[in-house]
Amino acid sequence: MWSDRQTIEIFHLLFLRAFGARVDKALFALKGGCNLRFFLKSIRYSEDMDLDIHTMTVGTLQNNVNRVLEAPSFALALRAQGIEIAKTSLPKQTETTQRWKLTLRITESGAEMPTKIEFSRRGLDGEKAVEPVDAGFIRTYRLYPVIVQHYSVHTAFAQKVSALALREQVQSRDVFDLKLLLDAGGAEQPLPATAAANLAAAINNALAVDYDAFAGQVFAFLEPEYQEHYGNRKAWADLQEQVVDGLEALGK
Repeated sequence: MWSDRQTIEIFHLLFLRAFGARVDKALFALKGGCNLRFFLKSIRYSEDMDLDIHTMTVGTLQNNVNRVLEAPSFALALRAQGIEIAKTSLPKQTETTQRWKLTLRITESGAEMPTKIEFSRRGLDGEKAVEPVDAGFIRTYRLYPVIVQHYSVHTAFAQKVSALALREQVQSRDVFDLKLLLDAGGAEQPLPATAAANLAAAINNALAVDYDAFAGQVFAFLEPEYQEHYGNRKAWADLQEQVVDGLEALGK
């Protein structure tokens, strides 16, 4: 039986494979936490999945996503993993954002967990590549290969800088993710003008995130073997300092 986090992750991977078989992969790109998890081996599970979509009307995207979710073949693939979709809703379907909320159920235990799939129409800007998801996930979950277009480490870094600066509520996961992106070389190219303009605000927000926020928002989503390491204030303070130093170096 998979854990709650693994159940959501399997669903995301199976959806990406099925959606990519139906829609031209050049028309959408994986971003956010799932991008970092599936292509940079982030140790943070992602509760929801975010993608950018290009040149597709609201009705067409809605039809394509619904057809994937309702397809007998998709239900069969989930069932093979001991998973089923218990509930689906479409709370937001606008020209800029389309969101599906789902409740997944582990067949054996009856346990349920929520997830979201969100598509944004804000352009497919930045470096992208069509690549297979890291083979480790495919082996662990015994899946067929999943190939998807996703943002490069440099573009993901710029996106995270802006996200940290501009969210209405600062999220500790952005600071945590920036450490991964810095280590992966995300800052080796100059920031695009938009992200560079947000750098000072990103630094201020990174300094404002305390350990309690990290413990409440991110800790439970870490792979279990890393939770002991990050279960103290010093580990968070060290990570926070490294991120701030990395961001400040970009402004010099």
